[in-house]
Formats: sequence, structure tokens, C-alpha cells
Amino acid sequence: MRLALYSRQRGAEELQFIQTVIEHLQQQGFELLLHGNCAFGDSCHVLFHNHDELSRLGKVDCMVSIGGDGSFIDAANLVGELDIPIVGINTGRIGFLSDIKKENYPACFRLLQEGKYRLEERFLLHVESSRPLEGMDNPFAVNDITLRTTDSDSIIAVTVQSAGQTVNTYWGDGLIIATPTGSTAYSMSCGGPILHPRSQAVVLTPIASHSLNVRPLVIPADNTLQIKVQARSGNYSLCLDSQKTVVDEDVQLTVSKEHFCIKSLQFEHNSFYEVIREKLLWGIDKRNH
Repeated sequence: MRLALYSRQRGAEELQFIQTVIEHLQQQGFELLLHGNCAFGDSCHVLFHNHDELSRLGKVDCMVSIGGDGSFIDAANLVGELDIPIVGINTGRIGFLSDIKKENYPACFRLLQEGKYRLEERFLLHVESSRPLEGMDNPFAVNDITLRTTDSDSIIAVTVQSAGQTVNTYWGDGLIIATPTGSTAYSMSCGGPILHPRSQAVVLTPIASHSLNVRPLVIPADNTLQIKVQARSGNYSLCLDSQKTVVDEDVQLTVSKEHFCIKSLQFEHNSFYEVIREKLLWGIDKRNH
């Protein structure tokens, strides 16, 4: 079985853990294809640094990200449309996506070898613009698309339309357009609802709304959104997950469901409800057993 490994560059403790994982997987008979960030010394396994190089390696059974949810999203950007399942070993703080714990990764990879897993598809959001966007390597987002003011002293107005109908004009610090995957990220911290990963829906969550009666809105995932921004500064900040650029206000955006999805590898003992209970400390009550 061929595994591709990715991690962000980290400190000495994290690098030592990555080396331990590599040695364990080699001993278990996995063929490893390492991203450049996972290179150690004279390692001869460094085979890719980006999406194009990964695509030329032939069949890859699984992409393994080591780190937090940010590393998982980086791995998803490396995979893109290649249809390679992704699984994450969590060395971060929370880890909704990277849900394999450091202490039980050997057992999880035994289950992988035995075929005891399921694949969970997660859709992405695609962005088109009336002018090219600088600094955007990939026009899609796993978690969310965020439009924010570039001027901390003023608000922006984000007008959203769908099928020729105005959804709303959001006055405030900005707007988050989140997938179910991203509903537990920035959107949740701004008061947005948590969506089950299999939900075919998108959340529009205002950031510091200047209208107290405006609330997050859940809409069908197949809705195509046209977005126009007004800003006193003449521009606004656009983020696709960790990709960020500054956009002139006369640039119009179209947001739609991406034509491909990512596949998250899940093991039998994992469930979405168990993950959110654990990560968000739900049910921490002495009356619960």
C-alpha cells in the first residue's frame, strides 16, 4: 500500500514524532512517498513538493497529514482533484479533521491494512472572479471563504445574490461562507451553527454584524452565489482557507460547489458526534456517565 505523507515544518519534538511514524510505517510494509517537509538528513523518500509532482507519482492509496487541521487542509490542497483519501494524525490542539490521536496511530494503520475503514466525502467551495486573483494557487476552499474589511476603522457591505434574488447585504467586518467541514472553524466562533459533514448545505455567517437582527443563514449547497463588496478603502481581504489576497471592490465573485470533493478516511471507532462531544467538551457534567 502506497502512502503519501505531509506535514508542515515544525519544531524538534514534532519532527521526532514524524520520524517515529515514518519508521513504524516502513516496518509495517507501507511504501512511503514523502513531502519535502518530511525529509530528514539523507532520506531517499522525498518524492513530491506540490500538487503537480504528486500527480505524476501514479497510484497513491492514501494521503497522511501529520499535524492539526491546518495540515489536513494543506494536504487537501496538495491532493485537489486526484481522488486520494486523506487521513490526519492530530498533533495540534483540537483537530476536528485530524482525528487520529498520537497514541493510537499504530492501531489505526492496522485497520487501514485490514480494510476496516469508510470514506466520507466532503464538498468544497469554488470561487470565480471577474478579474484574476493574485496569490491564489487553488480557487477552492475546504473550510470557508471569508471576506473581511482591510480597514479596522470602517465596515464593509457584502451583497449576496442567488439566482437573481438578493439574499442580504451584510454590513459589518465581513462575511464567512462555510462548508459543513468549516462549520466547526471560524464560522462557529462567530456564532454559526455546526453542520454534520454529510449535510449538503452552506452557512453564511456575518462577522461582527452592524445589524443586530442579522443571523447566520443555512442555504442549499447547490446555490450559486454572486457577491459584490462596497468598502470605504476601495478593497477588501479575501481568504480561501489559508490563502489570502486583497481584492478591489469592483471585482465581483461567484461562489459555487466545486466539481470534485475530498475524501476523508474514517475508522470504525470514529463518529462525528463523538468527535464534537470530545473536542467541544459537551456533556462535561457529573450527571452524565
